[in-house]
Amino acid sequence: MSKTILYARVSRDDLHCENQKMILMSFIEREKVHANREYLQEEISSRKTRPIKEGIIQAFRQGKCDVIVVTRIDRWARSLQELVKDVEEIVNGGGRFVSVNNGFDFTKLTYNASQQLMLNIFASFAQFEREIIRERTLEGLARVKAQGKTLGRPKGAMDKHPRKTPSRNLNHRYISKPPFQ
Repeated sequence: MSKTILYARVSRDDLHCENQKMILMSFIEREKVHANREYLQEEISSRKTRPIKEGIIQAFRQGKCDVIVVTRIDRWARSLQELVKDVEEIVNGGGRFVSVNNGFDFTKLTYNASQQLMLNIFASFAQFEREIIRERTLEGLARVKAQGKTLGRPKGAMDKHPRKTPSRNLNHRYISKPPFQ
């Protein structure tokens, strides 16, 4: 029996996964996957680690799941290389990778040269978009610095308004430890 993992991710603490969850649940209803499924979300901001995603990959390697569903490919991977490596591992391992909004449904039988090309094109555009945003941010910071303004908090300053836990109800299990443990 197959196990389906639904994965949603946002990149900032002030964003939510609700729209992604609606899309994933709609997919589940269309595909009639009512048993043996699990919804996992990552709502933490981190450039390097995504413990939920890594837990899903480990679960796939251990045979605990065989279908991974995301809303868009940019929610799964941050670079072309990462996406291609992960999708090929899943497909070559006998699994299924679905990106609902991109219209991708990869299995060993359907992952051909045309599918690989489309995946690379979509991933390249996602990576390009991310790099453009990064460049604009750096340009803006350089402009402000050139105007003589100091960036960041002054040394030794105390927080007048300390950071708060996001005001949404997070399941801290998703933040503190990867799934399947």
